[in-house]
Amino acid sequence: MARPPEFDRAQALVKALHLFWGKGYERTTVRDLTEAMGISAPSLYNSFGGKKELFDEAVAEYTDSPMRVIPPGLQERTARAVFAKILDIAIREYCSDTQPRGCLVISDPVLIDERELGREAIRKRLQQAHDDCDLPADASVGALTDYVDVVLRGLSAIARDGADADAMRAAADVALRAWPRARRRATRDS
Repeated sequence: MARPPEFDRAQALVKALHLFWGKGYERTTVRDLTEAMGISAPSLYNSFGGKKELFDEAVAEYTDSPMRVIPPGLQERTARAVFAKILDIAIREYCSDTQPRGCLVISDPVLIDERELGREAIRKRLQQAHDDCDLPADASVGALTDYVDVVLRGLSAIARDGADADAMRAAADVALRAWPRARRRATRDS
């Protein structure tokens, strides 16, 4: 009969997540993981399956946690409010003292599928805004999706480089000022 692990699995998973976040998947070794998690290599393999499986579980933990930036912002009423909310959440999360700075999904090249899921959610919400006349008729939903993506990547990068929340808010304010104005909706009297 196998003995139960003699470590806190959830705590070990958080330590692995932070290590992957800080170093990236490719640069993180099994030795790095076992040292950070305080477990032996056999315990890692028995409990998590291996480096790739541990990474996948850590990413799932990250994307299922309150650290997610995009989904809460998508509920806002206008496209501009969506962008503002996403930026506000990103700044708080990317500068948090309880985790590595920046965004794991943005910073690790192997997470392209997760980035695409975020981009697609933004694109769908912006398409809805365009269809609802909340964006100019000539606004490109694809270009605005790219714009949101570029701004989030930039905020993540400067957070990782040590920018404080005030500097990030100043950059976000510039990005918000460039957001296109909504079309005026026709009224019955016009």
